[in-house]
Amino acid sequence: MSKKVYLITVFILCLGVFTIAGPKIEVWEVGFANESINIIKDLIATDFTPKTGIEVEISNYPWEGMFNKVLLAMASNTTPDIIAGAPDHLVEYGVRDGVIDLKSTFGAQRVQAVEKKLYPGTTKALNFRGNTFGFVESCGVIMGYYRTDILNDLGLAIPKTWGDLHSLLPKLRARNMNAGWSYGGVTAGPEWGSYLMMKQNNGGWVDGEKYKSLLLEQKSIQGFKNYVELFSKHGMPQDGVPFQMFQTGEWPILMHIGAFYANLYMAAPELKGKWSVDLIPGTIRADGSISHESFMGGSTLGIPKYAKNKEAAFKYLEWYLSDEIQSKFAKLVPEKMPGAMIFSGNIAATKSLPIPGADRQKFFEQLNVSNAFSYFPGGAAVQRELNFAVHNVLQKKMTPEEALKIAAKNTEQELSRKQKEYQRYIEKLIKK
Repeated sequence: MSKKVYLITVFILCLGVFTIAGPKIEVWEVGFANESINIIKDLIATDFTPKTGIEVEISNYPWEGMFNKVLLAMASNTTPDIIAGAPDHLVEYGVRDGVIDLKSTFGAQRVQAVEKKLYPGTTKALNFRGNTFGFVESCGVIMGYYRTDILNDLGLAIPKTWGDLHSLLPKLRARNMNAGWSYGGVTAGPEWGSYLMMKQNNGGWVDGEKYKSLLLEQKSIQGFKNYVELFSKHGMPQDGVPFQMFQTGEWPILMHIGAFYANLYMAAPELKGKWSVDLIPGTIRADGSISHESFMGGSTLGIPKYAKNKEAAFKYLEWYLSDEIQSKFAKLVPEKMPGAMIFSGNIAATKSLPIPGADRQKFFEQLNVSNAFSYFPGGAAVQRELNFAVHNVLQKKMTPEEALKIAAKNTEQELSRKQKEYQRYIEKLIKK
């Protein structure tokens, strides 16, 4: 072979390699364990990149400071191709024109094909005024945990409503037991516990369309009262050590986040067969139905306005959030990380969790009737006001109505301030 032919051959081969290679995208994840990120990287290397030619670089950050980090990156046009955040964070970025509306960029059909695989309570939170600013990745929800061995011995059933729980509490206290509430309880985010009971009563915090406080509406007041009276009237403890109290049986009923399931399953093998997870107690509504709606949180993914490879980023989201990949991820996490568990926003992945079928079904039922916190400007301030309101009742002995009047007044002031600050953003969204 002549030198000229050899050089031409090498050039053609190099050109072929160059043209086959796909784009590279950068993903900023938040709140995952490093081992979980490694599992995702392995799935990318063995499945996504070989199929698409798209390479993926993932960086993992803690929740603390992530919101401001993303805002700074948006201000300096140095964003990655995909960012993660809480549902209301993603919408905040979208309102500020920092992440794109997925439907207008990729079409409603492609977006809806992803959304139909995810829990509806999360997709609703990420759709704001006709815009879809992201997809849910993982979600957590407040559940009920029950020591069925103790309840059965006492001839008691798992409470289906808060009224049922009220009836059980004197019987438990007579035996030096009680019910506890960890996440969403007085010392661990009471705004979320009060929020879910407001929602069960058809109340809420803020009208997200009109930006008006709902805290003084009767249904909201009633839900808030139902929450604080669990502690002020019905004798539930305001603090404690949840794992220990449930393990010893001092709290045979416990409200806690879904991730607590993995702790119990791995760290308390002596309780195997003695406890179960079930829906959080519900509120009977006017039509006789029982609302078991709970607070749902989690992580969501969106594509920034200045992403360099938007189409490649969306292909990654389609692949990563698919039934197949999320189900694999849900199985691999506890397999490679004993004691850990991932609750995906993907419905099929919940049904693939390597836990007893009855427990999987309860997680599915709870997630399916729950809703993520919907966005409105100034949401963080309102969350803080509800936290203060709970403590004003329980520590300062205000009435629920007095505490909510203060919270509502401060909420209205914050909403008014935010409306002026965000007016140009909202007007731009409406014009779209």
